[in-house]
Amino acid sequence: MGQPAEIDLRGFPVWERPDLVRKALDRLPSGASLTLITENEPRALSARVTQDRPDRFVVETRRVASRVWQLRLTHRTGEASDRNSSAHHLGRCSPFSALDAGVREELAGAAVWQTGRRGQTLVAENIDWPFIGMVTEGIVARANGGGRERERILYEIFPYELFGVAEYFDRGLKMARIAVFSKTVRVLKLPWEVVSRVAARHPELTTALGIVMAQRLRLLADALSVQGSLPILGRIARVLLPYAMPERGLVPAAATLSSITQSQIAAAGGTVKEVAARAIAELEGRNALRREHGHIRYLDREVLLELIQDVS
Repeated sequence: MGQPAEIDLRGFPVWERPDLVRKALDRLPSGASLTLITENEPRALSARVTQDRPDRFVVETRRVASRVWQLRLTHRTGEASDRNSSAHHLGRCSPFSALDAGVREELAGAAVWQTGRRGQTLVAENIDWPFIGMVTEGIVARANGGGRERERILYEIFPYELFGVAEYFDRGLKMARIAVFSKTVRVLKLPWEVVSRVAARHPELTTALGIVMAQRLRLLADALSVQGSLPILGRIARVLLPYAMPERGLVPAAATLSSITQSQIAAAGGTVKEVAARAIAELEGRNALRREHGHIRYLDREVLLELIQDVS
């Protein structure tokens, strides 16, 4: 295992970062890690890396402080498992990637697949759901409210990220509804008792899951703070930011954005569809985005960042 490298990208323009990262990854030995430091959530940068080098890296993102994020990319060692197998998918998820292949096969043998379509509730609030869920395709979201209350989406959960970890630790009922955010989704469900059995033999798994839970708490606190204090234009810009790619100017957004509705964008921004529609139109007028056939197809990451800072 090589020593982890670290690059602070905060002094570089966003559009120069992918090339810097590509060069660093080209020099990274098998099994070694590269940690990148950014001032905003680096989801677009990690998406660019995984597009350029599919299935080559385990990705772990951490929010460590206000305007300080870490993106850790670990070079995956070669495995003979089927790319569609449960064990292969577990190997791409940071908390499980460090486990031996045989241990991941043990977890995979007990795992259950679940699929869903946009708007569908995968897990209802206040039910006994004894699993840790891992998204493998699509996006799900943690949603609160609904019914008589206006629904709010507090954060999204992307491929190879987990949900249901807090309930795993306290064995409580589900604290929030997990809903399908993208057009379709595929989720791998890991039974608590099997995860517990593995964690008893491999305590590092408990530590890794604890980090996931801590990160969710940070995201939840940040979402509640933003929805309570940031003006609507900034809130909608923040919802769109993870889908803005790290190139310069108005460039194609992440493909998943085109399947997300204005109602979902509004819920993620803590508002209603009509208000979100006005904000999207204003953002388009400021060249932060461009729509085609009613869908947001292009985003300018730098303009979105400037707007978020200007209205904060």
